[in-house]
Amino acid sequence: MKQYYILVVDDDYASRLMLKKALEHDNYMVTLCSSGTDALTLLQQQKFDLVLTDLIMQGISGIDLLEKVRELNKDMATILLTGHASIETAVQAVRLGASDYLLKPINLEELQIRVKRAFERLELEKRLYEAERKLTYNATIATTNHEINQPLTVIISAIDMIKMELQKLNIHNQRLTNYLQLMHKSSLRIANILRKLREISSPKIQDVPLGMKMIEIQDDKQAAAMALDNRYILVIEDEEQLRQIIQSVLNSASYKVILAETAHEGIDLYRADKELIELVVLDFNLPDANGLNVLRQLQSLNPGVKILLTSGFDVDESIQEALKLGALEFIRKPFNRQQILESVKKIYTYHPTDTNQASR
Repeated sequence: MKQYYILVVDDDYASRLMLKKALEHDNYMVTLCSSGTDALTLLQQQKFDLVLTDLIMQGISGIDLLEKVRELNKDMATILLTGHASIETAVQAVRLGASDYLLKPINLEELQIRVKRAFERLELEKRLYEAERKLTYNATIATTNHEINQPLTVIISAIDMIKMELQKLNIHNQRLTNYLQLMHKSSLRIANILRKLREISSPKIQDVPLGMKMIEIQDDKQAAAMALDNRYILVIEDEEQLRQIIQSVLNSASYKVILAETAHEGIDLYRADKELIELVVLDFNLPDANGLNVLRQLQSLNPGVKILLTSGFDVDESIQEALKLGALEFIRKPFNRQQILESVKKIYTYHPTDTNQASR
């Protein structure tokens, strides 16, 4: 059981002793003080869980002391004792944060109940504060992950693209290769730090959703042929640099790309060209729409629409639901060139008639 420390402030000697005896009977640690001035000195030197103070005292009054206590420590409970009851005094005490208000002469049984209630309220407020702090922390981690994963995806994919261009140009420069490898390792290190932060805030986080589709794919020759036909990939992504790098990656593999910055624009483009669009790469967290809503609207235009989900946020129930509703795959940001191309290839060659395997 937690040990509670109480500071009793009363200029009447007999009252102080009576309160000390009653409170120590309930195993509280009690310190006595005869004035508000001495109480303030003690409060700056020691930690107390509750201040039990008389209202009328020479020098600093009980009301003045309550105000000082609130300035020093908002997590401390306070109970005001007085033989001079008035509505105005009670209201003022409550406004100053007093946990309770007792009239003299003190009923010791009532004192016991009120002190216990003050500590229960104090513990509840602490738990609520911790819960709120944890929610704020988790929300900050989630937002930070998303905001960093966006440009990190661009950096990792751009490194892959630079390597590919160097190979195309037959450039062999060890210094450039070393710099690219250093950038790649540093990017992966950042991604690993973000993953560990996610695991701290959400220990049960999943790297791969349980609802991931089992996709039946055609052979490589068929895949290559489909990539070179007249069909397109629609990329719905609000980050400009990420749209550009995804387009470059897909173009490098001979895919044709249509870009959309918002959910509204993406849905309009799909409505106009759904016969040409083979696949939609959908950022699940768009500023103007929820990913589930976008998925449903695309499916209302074409029930067989093929969708690859991406997100820099944690895998949650919404993405699981999207996969159950018909999205074919999900990749978390940051992803590299190979990861997105492999995912696109799998979905591009998906057999829409093989519904039993696709839903397993």
